Amino acid sequence: MKEIKNFVVFNSQIKHGQMNSAKQFYPGLENDPAERKRLMIRNKILLGREIGFDRRNIFMANQKDQNHPYVPGTSYIVTPEDVVEYHDLYDYNVWADTVKLTRNTPGVIIGFNVSDSANVIAMNLKTQEATSTYCSGSHINQGVPFTIASHLGGNPEDIVVDISPFAYLLPLVGEEPTWIDNSFVWKDCIIQKDGILYVDQKNALIYQLVQSGIKMENIYVRENSLQNPNYYSSQRARLTQDPSQDGRFMHAVMFEREGQEIEYSESYIKKYSVREK
Repeated sequence: MKEIKNFVVFNSQIKHGQMNSAKQFYPGLENDPAERKRLMIRNKILLGREIGFDRRNIFMANQKDQNHPYVPGTSYIVTPEDVVEYHDLYDYNVWADTVKLTRNTPGVIIGFNVSDSANVIAMNLKTQEATSTYCSGSHINQGVPFTIASHLGGNPEDIVVDISPFAYLLPLVGEEPTWIDNSFVWKDCIIQKDGILYVDQKNALIYQLVQSGIKMENIYVRENSLQNPNYYSSQRARLTQDPSQDGRFMHAVMFEREGQEIEYSESYIKKYSVREK
């Protein structure tokens, strides 16, 4: 096996198209799931050509529901057997908050499709492991970001974090959502002004990451999706009553191996070099 040289973390943008096939993101195609899926796959194929991956190797976990409950912070490690069994890893259903990538599956891409909520990619540059964890407001409320470092081996000081574009300060109109019930987590992060509830997801998220042992200087935060027209934002779509702004973009990580390096010029693609053990 060729040596792993870098982690490559990337996010897509509106220009890459929808990364999810949900009917609300395809006006006029609500009753045509086959066409929605075709368009989503096409978008991922084109993104893969730009960045250098096979879209069939993208793996994302499902979030818990009443039929698939789990303890907050539950993690799943992608295995070589998974890769062999599933021609398209997107068809593999696993329920977990965190997905872990190791050297045993070097061709796999892990991540999540987001808009206003953050996805957190954590990488230990020495053990060459990476995790992807979806961190919505509800997950932050449950303390999921605090568990991320524990899923990676080695020293927390060797962990670097890349946080997807998300809504730093999420404006909510109406009653306080039921998922805000942890006063410790949201201390100084809830602001009410002119009938709008502003939820400071950014500070609440970073606080938990730092408290878990990750160095503040090792945390890289991408753009504010709510205020950046390059990204889909469900909340911006609601506030502006513009459904074309609604959708999902991808935030993911993969390995780059020796002899397969690609020079990237776009700011939404970032490399993290591995370190000697």
